[in-house]
Amino acid sequence: MASSPTTDGLTESVAKRKGSPCQQDDDCQDDKRIRSGADLLEDIFWYIHSLMPLRDAARAACVSHSFLRSWRCYPYLMFSEELLRLQESAFSDDERTRNLISKVNHILQNHSGIGVKKLELVFLDSTDVDLSYIDSWLHKAVTRGIEELTLILPINSNAEYSFPCSLLSDGNGNSIQYLHLSRCAIRPTADLGCLRTLTTLHLYSVRITGFELEYLLSNSPALEWLIMMDCKEIVQLKIPSC
Repeated sequence: MASSPTTDGLTESVAKRKGSPCQQDDDCQDDKRIRSGADLLEDIFWYIHSLMPLRDAARAACVSHSFLRSWRCYPYLMFSEELLRLQESAFSDDERTRNLISKVNHILQNHSGIGVKKLELVFLDSTDVDLSYIDSWLHKAVTRGIEELTLILPINSNAEYSFPCSLLSDGNGNSIQYLHLSRCAIRPTADLGCLRTLTTLHLYSVRITGFELEYLLSNSPALEWLIMMDCKEIVQLKIPSC
């Protein structure tokens, strides 16, 4: 059985530790080699798992303990009706929305929140989504090391949700490179911090004033692309110089 060599090795190692100091030194080196080998294997499993699409990664986690461990740190969390294949005509709009919310909830409840590089929450064709869900999902997955964040809310949401800028404070925003917000509000304040690696900012139907956007841009020194559509609260905009 697969677990037998590990168990025998540990038993043998413990027994040898009762010998001379020379034996203990040799055994320590052997233990380090064993541990480094196990760590390398774990890293290989994690890397393979990270290359799988979300649905395949979830299935692999159901049949492998190694993949189950890496699933808790799966780096690419992308949720939409299309990616989760919830667009079948057999479902009503409300049923598709409930199914999508249920799947996102289940996946994020089993995720540690550590190691997320990319988070996409796309509810373009969904009906009403409880905004408290959005808050809890963002707080769970937007952590240190995140590089890409996309939040697209339903057409009928009327930009009622206010994106919590505090999520990108305390170092969480140091790694963000791509930020796409749609049909929500964002009110940058001192809580935002410096988005030193942000290169692309996409705002669609976002409630933000010209003054607030100027503040956001002044805290994004590496910005290369600014894409805006239908941001009606912006009357005048001054682009800050670097």
